[in-house]
Amino acid sequence: MSRGLMQYVVVGHGTAGQTAAAVLKKVDPDSEVYVVERGKHVSIHPCALPMVLGGRLPLDAVVETAPKGRVNVILRSEAKLIDRKRKILVFERDGETQEIPYDRLILATGLKPIFPKVRGMDLEGVGTVWDVESVERLLKMLGNKIVVVGGSATGIEVAAELARTGREVTLIEAMEQLMPGKVDPPIASTVAKALTDMGVRIRLKTPMTELEGSGGRLKYVVTPAGRIEADTAIVVIGARPNSDLAAKSGLEIGTTGAVKVNDYLFTADPHILAAGDVAEVKDFVTEKPTATGLASTALVQGRIAAENAAGGKIRYRGALSPYLIPVGDRWFGGVGISASKAEKLGIEYRAFRFAGSDLPRYIEGRDRFIVWMVTDPEGRLLGAQVFGRRGVRDRITFLTAAIYAGFRAQDIRLMEFAYQPEVCDLLDPVAVAAEGMARKYRLI
Repeated sequence: MSRGLMQYVVVGHGTAGQTAAAVLKKVDPDSEVYVVERGKHVSIHPCALPMVLGGRLPLDAVVETAPKGRVNVILRSEAKLIDRKRKILVFERDGETQEIPYDRLILATGLKPIFPKVRGMDLEGVGTVWDVESVERLLKMLGNKIVVVGGSATGIEVAAELARTGREVTLIEAMEQLMPGKVDPPIASTVAKALTDMGVRIRLKTPMTELEGSGGRLKYVVTPAGRIEADTAIVVIGARPNSDLAAKSGLEIGTTGAVKVNDYLFTADPHILAAGDVAEVKDFVTEKPTATGLASTALVQGRIAAENAAGGKIRYRGALSPYLIPVGDRWFGGVGISASKAEKLGIEYRAFRFAGSDLPRYIEGRDRFIVWMVTDPEGRLLGAQVFGRRGVRDRITFLTAAIYAGFRAQDIRLMEFAYQPEVCDLLDPVAVAAEGMARKYRLI
């Protein structure tokens, strides 16, 4: 380490890690920044992996080969222990144990996939969508009859992408709806219909209990309702924070299984921060602990962690976790908390659904547009979900800002929205939903 210069070490080079590393070089350009990454790629774009599986992108398109900025990325290196007393990270590379000192360390180890403990997971034809290697393996064994296990965001995207290719796709989900807790029934059922229209067979309340094969090759996905013939099973039932290194190093793990941090993303150790999927932060709406699992949230946390590691004092206000998911030529997304989440947490709420069109009636190609709005009893926006062919991201972006700003339905109904008939209707669906919410619950 150069005398008088800061040395930062970032563990993990996903969205949070690479953002943190790049920002550190911006705010402290004379520092040394090292990243310890267990993978063989500088970084990948996991959100694009379903498109690779569906053949719309080549595999190498999602791989980055050069780090952003003047950052030292040490690949194929697995962090083993943080020696907090000596301020040294111990890692293993090519079978050799090495050490690197730090002044500040940022944990950005992300998530690790959850796999069900059922028989047959080792059969040929069984895989997941997690990283470049897992998708590369799947591409070599994709058959015509595919069962996607798990109605998560990834499960929905994978099912839709493979349905585009003409394959027989069945999506099974153990709960009674897709994305339970994250998406409310009015939107979940609309998404399910969109998938069905694409040819996907959806089976709800249908957990996978076993995988059956012959000669080491998958033949059936077994459920309580019977066996489903399959050439390929793609298991995407979820992920958990990859907090093993933190726990082994004596850092506090929160109730979500992620590393507990304060409002400035510092752990209990004043020299160590955590950002992204591995950090347990505060939910902006509920103020309860949460771990997000979203690249957009990880990016913001990576930036704040870097600036605070370099001496800043930026408070992270909490996670709103806006998301956007394609379903064929439709999109759906959401932000904040769902009505079902509010009910589970004992939060009093109001909900309203508006279904209209995305373009004026005289414009050809108009389509259905749905807004589901969740507020507190006084009308303050707590969350929203949107479904449509066009303009979904724009509305989610606005609704995210509206929650941050503390807007109420009665405020939103009176706001001006940009209008052009080829792009949107004069009465914006969000404003109409807010109007309906305000009148239904007598907030005006």
